[in-house]
Amino acid sequence: MALLFVLHDILTRKYPETPIKAIHIHHGIRGAEADEDEAVAQKYCETLGVPFESYRLDIPDLAKENKHSLETEGRIRRYALFAELSQDGGVVAVAHHMEDQAESVAMHLFRGSGMEGLVGMRPRSGNVIRPFLCLHKADIRAFCASQNIPFREDRTNLDTAYSRNFFRNEVFPLIDRGVHQSPVEALCGLSDRIREENDYLDLLASKALDEVCPGGGFSVSAGQILAHPLRLRILKKLALRAWGDIVDIEACHWESILSMMEKNESNKRLSLPGGRVARMQQGRVLLERDGADASLMDGGKREGVGVLVKKEDAGRELPLASIPCGKNVNFFQSFVRIRLDSIEKEAEVVYNDTTWFIPESVLGRAVLRTRKEGDTVCRAGTSLNKDLRRFMNDVHIPADERDQLLLVAEEDRVLWVPGHLHAIGFIDAPSREKYFESVRDGADPAGSPEKLSADSKPENEKIYRLELLT
Repeated sequence: MALLFVLHDILTRKYPETPIKAIHIHHGIRGAEADEDEAVAQKYCETLGVPFESYRLDIPDLAKENKHSLETEGRIRRYALFAELSQDGGVVAVAHHMEDQAESVAMHLFRGSGMEGLVGMRPRSGNVIRPFLCLHKADIRAFCASQNIPFREDRTNLDTAYSRNFFRNEVFPLIDRGVHQSPVEALCGLSDRIREENDYLDLLASKALDEVCPGGGFSVSAGQILAHPLRLRILKKLALRAWGDIVDIEACHWESILSMMEKNESNKRLSLPGGRVARMQQGRVLLERDGADASLMDGGKREGVGVLVKKEDAGRELPLASIPCGKNVNFFQSFVRIRLDSIEKEAEVVYNDTTWFIPESVLGRAVLRTRKEGDTVCRAGTSLNKDLRRFMNDVHIPADERDQLLLVAEEDRVLWVPGHLHAIGFIDAPSREKYFESVRDGADPAGSPEKLSADSKPENEKIYRLELLT
């Protein structure tokens, strides 16, 4: 309420063209008391002439469904709503103060979060600003009294069953009395001092993660992380990428994940707070949400693995020649869509890891399918023929997903494994150059080892793009 007063006053006097709106979130926890909070806030907004919007959430039910504490679920939902409401470039102002900051730092410290947790809240995080972060709560209350600003006290703030309240009402007063020094000042000062160093280490960790796990994937070689001096920080970056947040993940959980990685326990699975999962597969650690496997039952792209079809569609075949040009078709009942286009212009050659460019001569013999016994692969430009099973081991495709992996083959010869390998045609600029070079030298563009005669070299054979849309 004090923040609303201050922002309204500044904007009215100095920036009258800048709009302001108050957002109230009713968490569905305190019944009639929460209804009264909402009424007081709305009435004060009417007094100031500030637009007021209220949103009602059932935080207890949502927390139970998502396996979060009430505090965690409330925070996640609030900030998700803030992000949604500020998509048009607006800024969200929240009223955290120094005591809030000190409590956050203390909670992170005892959860074993490391240096990044000791930084606490930032004055600005994306589109969220905290103008009161440099003020004590007592000063804000005194300001409310001097300006006749109404406010209400949330009685749950007195409940020491909540971790934050325990620090606020029990631990901090005891420290203040025992050592005659404010824990709030000390913890906030610590946060300010280490922020710059932490930001630099964060930058190094982000660069390291991009090197070992490019393209936004959620799976990475355990050995590459363990060999790095910032291994825990890199792991946390991977977790943020996979889960969106690492709230409630404590030191013991990180230690368990690292221990699993060090032991390289294949197919080991750790269940973590908030429905999160960490597991080992073929020497790689994979972070995901509980139930992620179930979501792939209908097919879809799996980072670092490829494109998967429904389990009941494994073993089915779709001839490339049966795919109508320029139309999207599904792989039977799977949600994987396929599109075949004839390339007429240079601008139509666009590369990604689920696109393959092939000569017309391939279409009549190749099929889209999953693996079969006896399948072999041979990477374009090489003569090394390898058993497909061995190849899947080498590229760390999880054993329980191999039967659903979509590929293109001609009889038992695999021509394309999306995201991993192609035997003919091209998938990027370097492979395109090599492909046309081999054709000019007389190689059969369909991949046959025989040379073609000079008068039958199809240098101008039509090229098609096969794309998997997931």
